Amino acid sequence: MELVFNAEALRPPITGVGVYSYHLLRELLQSEDIARVHCFSGTDWLAAADAVETARHNMTAEKREQGALEALVQNLRTIIGYVPGSKALYDKVMDRRFRQYADSLAGAVYHETNYLLKPCALPAVITVHDLSHLKYPEFHKPDLVATMNRRLEASVARCAHIITPSELVRAEVLENFNIDPSRVTAIYHGVEESYRPRDAGECAAVLQSLRLDYKRYVLVSATLEPRKGLDTLLEAWAMLPQELRRAYPLVLTGSSGWRNDALKKKMQPFLDDGTLLHLGYVDARILPDVFAGATLFAYPSVYEGFGLPALDAMASGVPVICRAGTSVAEFAEGDCLLMEEGSGEELATTLAALLQAPEEQAAWAQRGLTRAAQFNWQRCAAQTAAVYDAVR
Repeated sequence: MELVFNAEALRPPITGVGVYSYHLLRELLQSEDIARVHCFSGTDWLAAADAVETARHNMTAEKREQGALEALVQNLRTIIGYVPGSKALYDKVMDRRFRQYADSLAGAVYHETNYLLKPCALPAVITVHDLSHLKYPEFHKPDLVATMNRRLEASVARCAHIITPSELVRAEVLENFNIDPSRVTAIYHGVEESYRPRDAGECAAVLQSLRLDYKRYVLVSATLEPRKGLDTLLEAWAMLPQELRRAYPLVLTGSSGWRNDALKKKMQPFLDDGTLLHLGYVDARILPDVFAGATLFAYPSVYEGFGLPALDAMASGVPVICRAGTSVAEFAEGDCLLMEEGSGEELATTLAALLQAPEEQAAWAQRGLTRAAQFNWQRCAAQTAAVYDAVR
């Protein structure tokens, strides 16, 4: 089987869709069922192995030198965004380039990992990661919501099959689109092998460089944006005794996001008194040490398609707190602590109790570790390849 794979999500900055695309593509290259993968970068076609290697480099380097061609393309995209009508023309040219090559691959299957199909005659599979633009449009930029509202329904109607990362999103797709349930399959993400329990010695160099103490901080890894529930976490944090906050400071990793001015103001008093450390972006090479060194992982996100950071924490042997009714609660299957009400007071009570109960921490850590062992990217890729085979 030959596969056409849209690798645009592998361009920096690599977000959650890019992480999914990277791991899936890397595993598909090892599959005996896939003879060849043709990757579209957004501007050109490239070898799948090159796409994986470039993405790996982008994911494991905070800053890097851009090549001359890459810099030129990036500048061109920026310029295009400011010229009326030019983006539509640019997209049309790139869509034509995609279609001409893809349509020459008779018998291939096209996988669009980022919702919206490009034009071609091949049988197509799309991954719908979530429907937050429908459920929580206020959490997104208006232009993104408008694009998704305008184009997603057509992609859903045209594709041969839809993959979702959870049963929760699968149910939402079926609820919002008039399609046969047999056309939608939930396939869980995997967990990277680098996320595992580590002792103090293994984490020492990284934690010292960040001024963190092993098993003496509460970790949250999330973009600073409304749907991540960080306002609830900060409300809870304010309710904890200061001595407990000082003993276990809150450590926040993740990029800046948007609509976060009010959130930053809430963060400031804790930044000032040293009970909150905002690390921002953390190099993917050292992030597993930061996860493994945490006392517990707080993930009060309002809505996620899957919630990979929570799974990474469970695989690292760290207890996880999340909201009930979310995809994280779905895949955890009772092996993480749940916020039933989703209030700051409830979260504060849970945090305080767990931080002062080492035996409870160990019990929840073991439950999460056992559960996380059931997830891997090899299984995700095998189940995805089975979908390809069914739509050929």
